Amino acid sequence: MNALSKDEIARIVDKYQARLSEHGFDVAALKSGGAPKQYIRHSLHAGIFDLAGRRVLDVGCGIAMFYRFLRNAGIDIAAYVGIDIVEPFLDYDRKLFPEAQFLARDIFQEPVDDLAPDVVFMSQLFNARYEADNNESVAREALARMFAAARDGVVVDFMTSYVDYREPEHHYFEPEEMLRYAKTLTPFVSLHHDYLPFEFTLALRHRPRLETPPADDIRAYD
Repeated sequence: MNALSKDEIARIVDKYQARLSEHGFDVAALKSGGAPKQYIRHSLHAGIFDLAGRRVLDVGCGIAMFYRFLRNAGIDIAAYVGIDIVEPFLDYDRKLFPEAQFLARDIFQEPVDDLAPDVVFMSQLFNARYEADNNESVAREALARMFAAARDGVVVDFMTSYVDYREPEHHYFEPEEMLRYAKTLTPFVSLHHDYLPFEFTLALRHRPRLETPPADDIRAYD
């Protein structure tokens, strides 16, 4: 199985523990480019599906910034569940947002079907280059698992291979290859590479975004 190993998980947790020691519970601890970039990401992601009345699963929720965005944008979701492997993040989130649910769960070892998500979000989850595990295999396995669990679909972002420099601690994905893989899971895929210069987002749907109307209802070509 293409899962994160226990050693890799420990390295990830140690990395975020160190960042929390340095920055506290601040966006700087996420190393996601700061609040302005998070706002751009979340604006795009929240608009891909109609989230009103939907159950949202946020994998790698961090300090619950996406939940804050949804709440402040007035998007009336049915429920929010955040998952992370960094316990201090979850403790912080639970105290701040008791109305939401925050769980420690390894998505490769524990299914998420019991959470009955309509839409699963995975943002900034696959940026770090793994020391032993294969980034591409892990990302594809996670995508397949979350898409199978989601009723409506999945939104996921990656750092793009179309960059003018590369940092050794990051992994850069080829958009064409990830699109090609996503198309093996569903024919209904969109790729967004127009919101920030060095990343892209894939949206996978179980059903087409637009339904074909009955012929008698089409008046645009009369």
